[in-house]
Amino acid sequence: MLLNTIPLMKKICGSAILMVLFFTVNSFAGNPPSRLTSNKQAFNSSAADTSKKVAVKDSATNDSDDDDDNVRSYAFGLEYGSDQSSHGIHSNIKLPYLQPGFTYTAPSGFYTALTAQYILLKKAGGFDAFDINPGWDIDLADNTVLNFNLSHYIFRSGTPLLIRSDLSDAVETYIDQSVGNTDFKFSADYDYYKKTAKIRTPGDIILSPDVSHTFKIKFNSKSSLSFVPEGSVDFGTRNAFSHYLVNSGDTISSGGKKGEQPNNSSFGTLDYNLVFTITYKIGNFEVEPAFNYTSLLYRPTGVSTTPLTYLTVDLTYTIK
Repeated sequence: MLLNTIPLMKKICGSAILMVLFFTVNSFAGNPPSRLTSNKQAFNSSAADTSKKVAVKDSATNDSDDDDDNVRSYAFGLEYGSDQSSHGIHSNIKLPYLQPGFTYTAPSGFYTALTAQYILLKKAGGFDAFDINPGWDIDLADNTVLNFNLSHYIFRSGTPLLIRSDLSDAVETYIDQSVGNTDFKFSADYDYYKKTAKIRTPGDIILSPDVSHTFKIKFNSKSSLSFVPEGSVDFGTRNAFSHYLVNSGDTISSGGKKGEQPNNSSFGTLDYNLVFTITYKIGNFEVEPAFNYTSLLYRPTGVSTTPLTYLTVDLTYTIK
């Protein structure tokens, strides 16, 4: 039975890789959006929540029975995304991307993740944002982790089109508690936006409760298949919406006129997110497609309130 199952899993792995190549070719073959004609910015945020989106680093894997956390490791990853969203905000054009990444993790729990995002558009694509994400996982108990991390973005200079990222730098802390195969996580972020002579958007405080459950099938000591449904809600201040509207040239949601100082520091619900992840692990190699659904709970004027569904696929190879 086991011998018959392993070749099937290899076929699934191969199909996932072909899926990535298929979407990549289609992205390059499509015509560029007609909106890519000005100095405006689009909201392009594959890593707005660094603890969720860095493909090669995730503390809450529910694999404590398999893996030794106190080892040095080097992880090489490649993520494909069919579109992007942050706090429920997304552009009215698709922004597919490829994102190679590397993570070094020390035995103490300190890690540094590096990612570089490549936008998959025929005429306006290319490397867009480089992210440096150092952090530290602290084991409070066998099933409890406290994390601190910083995410800093370096953007491609002089981008004349919409695709330049509107990602914010962020300081984050979260506590992660596992109870059996169920994982509870609470994150607190401070997002701060790049200041210019004309735009000085205040920062945002974001609070995010998150719950997930892992259904895991172990084939042997080196291979497994996991299914993980996950849901989260974002609460916080709403300057991100004003910052997006000003950069896109639209009316400020707080009622000001175009060009005025953006400020929307009211606190409340922002969005909710549903994710269904499938993880196939064999040896040091991992394939992880995820189906993402995000929808706004706050609906300012000028921002698309259409829910967004998109696919991500992570390929990771880890050396310990």
